[in-house]
Amino acid sequence: MIAAPGREEPGPPSPCNKVCSIDRRTGWCLGCFRTGEEIGAWPALAPEAKRALLARLAERQQQAATVSRS
Repeated sequence: MIAAPGREEPGPPSPCNKVCSIDRRTGWCLGCFRTGEEIGAWPALAPEAKRALLARLAERQQQAATVSRS
């Protein structure tokens, strides 16, 4: 999606799902898999940075699922 001149692209919505608890081992939120720093930075991130982070979160979620099955 390309924003009109003078209008910023809104970007993807926050991945927060209101399950806010940080895993002490990984430092990731158990609900959205972001770190505290990433959660705090989300509102200021550019849309492309948000999309890149969402891709990393999907990888983290797969990692966490693999570890929990072990």
